Amino acid sequence: MWKKLAIFLLVLLLFAGGVVVYLWLQVTALPDWYTELAAESAVVPVEGPDGKLQWVPASAHTGRKELRNFHRKAARSAPEVKEVIKASRATFEDGKLEAGVVADLRKLPTEKMSGDQQGLFERARQAFPSLTERDVYIGVEDPSPVLKNGKIGVGPSARVKIGEFTYSLDGAAEKLGMTPDKLRAELEKHMRELGVEAPD
Repeated sequence: MWKKLAIFLLVLLLFAGGVVVYLWLQVTALPDWYTELAAESAVVPVEGPDGKLQWVPASAHTGRKELRNFHRKAARSAPEVKEVIKASRATFEDGKLEAGVVADLRKLPTEKMSGDQQGLFERARQAFPSLTERDVYIGVEDPSPVLKNGKIGVGPSARVKIGEFTYSLDGAAEKLGMTPDKLRAELEKHMRELGVEAPD
């Protein structure tokens, strides 16, 4: 009897270990485009005559526009952006927006953050421990963004993406200990700071 129990517990333990490894791989997965943009280190965002980033047609997809490495413009005036963010991409197709970055949060200059920002970083670190241990993809998927006066607003059905995991705005906000409205405002603020504006 005890042998059957031991075998059952061993199988259960192996299964649990497999689940943990699977979840780890999912949360730390990097998007396919990251490899491409990392290989094309010279890829820079396209700027218009007014200095704003220009959405360009994606060669493989008709009707799809994208911004590649949009973080590099912000890095000109804030060098720490280039240290933390390794690649960035935003796509807009059929009214749907996906924008995200591959970041190394170990290089985040926490000493330069305000008290509120340090508190948010600490809550994020506790809610998503893998975020501060290696490169990670952090993004937003929004099937109905609010586009107004050249700005992008995060719509009600937006989802936060970390690696391959997606969280509703409410779920991500709860994990971070903030309201969905506050998280929405933070996402919109960071997109503006990185120069991501509504496509034409």
